[in-house]
Amino acid sequence: MAKIINISDKLSFEKPSIQVGEKKYTVNDSLETVMKFEEVYGDGDATGMLECLKVALGQEAYDELKFEKMSFKNIQVWFLAINAAMQDLSYEETERRFHNFTAKQE
Repeated sequence: MAKIINISDKLSFEKPSIQVGEKKYTVNDSLETVMKFEEVYGDGDATGMLECLKVALGQEAYDELKFEKMSFKNIQVWFLAINAAMQDLSYEETERRFHNFTAKQE
């Protein structure tokens, strides 16, 4: 008889979210979205970063947050938070992993 490996308790179907004040924004962490995120990031320019935010949060949240009016530093914070959410990591761990990213942009 074949061995059965039950992974039911290892799978999660909940979507991560980012909280700002009382508002929560759901992050689409599907593989399809992660791949699109990587694709549109391109050379890491501001246009690519904005497109990544739109892909991960959806058009409605993107429009509500008015990213184009934010400081670049705040865009970096959002970008790192979304990466953390997609990878199920803490913000601080993601910040350490992407240290070169934030240092390069400053």
